[in-house]
Amino acid sequence: MIKQNLFSKIMFLITSFIFVFFIFDTWELSFKDYQSLQSQLETRQEHANDLRNEINFIQQKIDDLEDPDKLDIILRQHGYGLPGENIYRFKVPEPVTPLEETLQSERSKGLLEYVVEFIVGTNSD
Repeated sequence: MIKQNLFSKIMFLITSFIFVFFIFDTWELSFKDYQSLQSQLETRQEHANDLRNEINFIQQKIDDLEDPDKLDIILRQHGYGLPGENIYRFKVPEPVTPLEETLQSERSKGLLEYVVEFIVGTNSD
């Protein structure tokens, strides 16, 4: 009976020690992981805020290009025009299709062309 009681106490102590060791070992690792993940989250949030600020700054510069008064200031800062000179903005015209390309493309025939071909007899049908 004493051996049985001693054996059960030893088994209980060993099991308790293993359980406590496992709890503290796991807790320490998970807490370190938590701290490292939290620091990564903070650095990524700072980086995201920096990117948002940069996007807002660039968007403001783009919006300034649409305002003629601000555009005048920006162009003068980059060396275009002297003080007192007028700076004109010209819109870029639509590209013109080359004549060779226009003449080589297939087009539909008009009524007059059908009548002339019928009379002359060069109808390809």
